Amino acid sequence: RISSSQVAHRPLASCSQLCHTMLVRRMRFALALAAAVTSADVGAQPSPSQGSVRLAGGNTDAGRVELFYEGRWGWICLHQGQRLPQPPAHDPAQPPAPLPRETSEGHWSVDEADVICRQLGLRRGVSTMRMENGLGGEALPIFGAMCNGTESSLVECGLQVQDEEMPACQDDARLPAAAGIRCTNFVPEEQPQIAMSGAGLSLLLKDSAYRVACASEPVPQEANAAEKPTFQCVVHLDALDGGEVCTIDGPCGHNAVAPNPFEDVKALDAFVFKEPMDQCMQKTRSEFESAASRERLGQISGELQKAVRWSEIGLDLTCALPGRGGSRQCRHVSEDAGFDASELITLRSLYFSPIARLLFDLDSDVIGFTGRKAAVDTLAEALDRDGAREMFEALEEDGVAKLIDPGLSPSILSEALEALGESATADRLAAVRTPLPLLEDWLRSNTKLQVAIAAYFGGHAVLHGYKVVHLPAKLTPKAFISAHWHHDRAGRRLKLFILLNDVDEAEGHPTQVAKGSHKLSYYWHEDFEQSRYDDGYVQSKFETVKMAGNKGMAYIFDTNSIHKGTPEGSLGRNVIVVEYHQAAKCGLISTMGLNIPCPSGDQRPLNWHFSLDERLA
Repeated sequence: RISSSQVAHRPLASCSQLCHTMLVRRMRFALALAAAVTSADVGAQPSPSQGSVRLAGGNTDAGRVELFYEGRWGWICLHQGQRLPQPPAHDPAQPPAPLPRETSEGHWSVDEADVICRQLGLRRGVSTMRMENGLGGEALPIFGAMCNGTESSLVECGLQVQDEEMPACQDDARLPAAAGIRCTNFVPEEQPQIAMSGAGLSLLLKDSAYRVACASEPVPQEANAAEKPTFQCVVHLDALDGGEVCTIDGPCGHNAVAPNPFEDVKALDAFVFKEPMDQCMQKTRSEFESAASRERLGQISGELQKAVRWSEIGLDLTCALPGRGGSRQCRHVSEDAGFDASELITLRSLYFSPIARLLFDLDSDVIGFTGRKAAVDTLAEALDRDGAREMFEALEEDGVAKLIDPGLSPSILSEALEALGESATADRLAAVRTPLPLLEDWLRSNTKLQVAIAAYFGGHAVLHGYKVVHLPAKLTPKAFISAHWHHDRAGRRLKLFILLNDVDEAEGHPTQVAKGSHKLSYYWHEDFEQSRYDDGYVQSKFETVKMAGNKGMAYIFDTNSIHKGTPEGSLGRNVIVVEYHQAAKCGLISTMGLNIPCPSGDQRPLNWHFSLDERLA
């Protein structure tokens, strides 16, 4: 054991050693992928040895790190208040900035995540995060680690050990203090490519006046080009129009100041983790009430204020979209209402955190501010030709569509269950990413599904991958953080759930979705406690639907919706999960190295690009 004052520092290996090590790891990864290495409790072994690791309290690619240490499983407790080093946003035009390294107590960085993720059989670490505490008595006397990124296991790193008790680790109610990580099987070069221009990417997170705009269509390629599609993205300064400057009492005729959703203490009732959210809202409230912010509030017209649905957790801008005024849902907004672009820019800069602003920009085509969805008639031909309109409209309206008969043969379901093997009845969360040729053939040939998804994303989509997941018969929010109402902190994306067994509404742990919540642009995306919502709040604000049904049925839903896995029940559940994003989105996020699960990490990677143009050709 190494004390906090004796953290081990190992010299870097030679170049030849590093090359050999990386080659071996790549071979191991390829073999693991081909052989469908699975994870039950993500890394847990029947007879764990010293240094074994697993993830808990999350999903199969992200969660609380648990280490088998001195004869028992336990979790690593970071000191309360310790700020986690995060990789800086990388500007491709500049050399990569070094990862912040802290030599103080409680060190936990992407280097440690990288080592643990490879130890679990995944490709690389994306980021670190704080997770909900494990049981107080199971906290290890470890509060951090120092890895150089080349180790094969966490115990090869310098572990930071403390002999005295840490109060934040023993108190279950103090959240969050547990060391968490996020892993992935994806790398930027396998995504659709991004051609950047304009200002540096790092400005997006530093200055709310900068935004990114990506072209709705990829750069034209040669007919037989095998390369990934390339999307042009530009970072530019959002300058308000050069006309008169509005203030609270301005000359612009705005007779009301936009709401401040951060000033009401009752807003905390929306969240599960109230203590950290109280601190977050105090900081946001202070920034929001600054003189500069209040001056910009006056630039939001009363007409736009009527169009926006304001809430404790985010903004619904549906009725501010082009052509929505006077429609069934937006009768309170005049049909000819037009909003100056500067007003939407002001909303974005005043109400959204840096990551929320970035996701708002990248989801512009999906929301409908730009691209083909800004003029819905441009989608009509493809939707009607392939019978995809009903699915598309359900996704647009509710954020979830039920596919009673998606056309899956029994052999496709059997193929997936055989891949799960004994994990299909295990008492732990498990996932496999075995190649499923029959499923892949079905995904390629289902034009109705492809058209609805491509239209939903504004014309171009990527099928990133799939996995087969088992949820055990017994679930609790402590063991499975997705049993809290939440969104996936990735903005707009779709997941297809294919039921591999009958899922009972009461006993089968069905996923629940809050209908219409996918339309929200949330104020924050940075930390997981910002996306976990109180059951009473969700039930009072939204109609919810349970994704239950017979074997072979499917659901597709936007994971920007507030949703959860039902913890109550006595039956296990097996599903295929397939993931889709707007085509340009994840390539840019991966390039920036951000803690955003775009795409989710634990999948069999496919990265198939498809578009409406292919269907109309």
